[in-house]
Amino acid sequence: MPVVLAQDQVIDYLKRFLTHNKARGMVAEMALERELGIKNSPSQQKLLAGGWILSPKVENFHQYRYQVSVMPNLYTTANELHQSVTLLENDRGWQALATFLSTSGIGIIVSGAWSDQSTHSLDHLIWQHHIYHDERLIATNGDKPFALWSGTRGRASKGSEWQEDVIQRFEAVLPEQLMGLGMRQAFFYGYLKQQLNKPLEDPYDVDAFIVSFAGRVMPVEIKEKSPTRQGDFGLDAGRILMMLRLCLATDSNALYLIREVDNSPARQLVRWRYITLADMVIGSHWNLQAGGAGMLGGSTQTIMMAGSMFGEFTLSKLSENWLAENASLQGSVRTAATNLAQNLSKYLG
Repeated sequence: MPVVLAQDQVIDYLKRFLTHNKARGMVAEMALERELGIKNSPSQQKLLAGGWILSPKVENFHQYRYQVSVMPNLYTTANELHQSVTLLENDRGWQALATFLSTSGIGIIVSGAWSDQSTHSLDHLIWQHHIYHDERLIATNGDKPFALWSGTRGRASKGSEWQEDVIQRFEAVLPEQLMGLGMRQAFFYGYLKQQLNKPLEDPYDVDAFIVSFAGRVMPVEIKEKSPTRQGDFGLDAGRILMMLRLCLATDSNALYLIREVDNSPARQLVRWRYITLADMVIGSHWNLQAGGAGMLGGSTQTIMMAGSMFGEFTLSKLSENWLAENASLQGSVRTAATNLAQNLSKYLG
C-alpha cells in the first residue's frame, strides 16, 4: 500500500525549499476541489494533475521541452509503482492528455518513487522514470533520462519562514492531497536539484489539466490573489507564454483560475474567478510591470488584467457544453473579435 506520511513531516520538508509566497500560492490549488464541490462529483474525473514543464540547459533549449508528471503516492516496492503506472497508461483521460502534449511537441515523462527504508521520509526515495512512446510508458534504467541532461551545478532553493495562516491551511489539507504535493516538490528540489544537481532552463509547472469526456484538453493555472485598488489582477507574463506554447498547436484554450481573497491578515475567501487564455490575449495591458521572484529566484514580469475580464468560476464551467463552447482558442478569439468590432463605432465620431 502507498505510504502516507504525517502532515507535519511533509510540511517540514516543504519548508526547506518553499518561500512563504510560493507556499501560499500552492494553497489555492489544494482548495479548489473542496471549495467548489468538485470532489466526488462527475467533474472530478475531468480534472487531472498537472506537472513540471522542463528543459535541459542546452543550446536551443526550446526544442527540448518535456512535461514530467510525478506520481502522487510514495510506494514501498518497485512493483507497487509499476502497477500504478500501468493503471495510468490505461486511463483514457490521461491518454487524451498525452496525445495533446505530443501534438504540441512536448515530450512526456512519468516519474514515481518508492522507499525501502524502515522509517519512511521524502529524503530517501528511489526514483523510476517512464518515457511515453507509441501510447506506452517505457521504464528507463537508473537515473535516465535526467542523468543525460547537461550540467551539475543546479541547486535547490531555500525556503523562508511561513506565516501561521499558511501553516494552518496546509494542516487542514487531506493527507493524501498533501502527499501528492510533497512528491511533486521532492522530485524537483530533492531529486533533480539536490541529488542530480541539474540546471534547468526556465522551468514552469502546470497546476492541472481539464480533460473533457469528449477529449478536449485545457491547461489550468490556479493562483490566490487580491485585486489592486483599481480592481485589476497581475498575471505572470511567463505563464501566459507557457500556456500559448502548450495550446497553439492544438487550437486549445486554457483557464487561469484565481482564488480571490481579501486583504485581511487571514486572507478570507471572496470568490473563485476565471479568465480564459483567449480573453487574456484580447484584454491584457501591453505594458509589463515588474513582478515577484520566479522559480529560479529572478524577477518576473507581470501583465495587468482588468477585474471586469474575469467571470465567476463555478462547477458549471466544467460541464461538457461549456467546455465544447470554449475549448477552441481560435474560435474564442474570433468570437471576441466579432463582439469588439461592433463596439468600435463608439470612438469613431
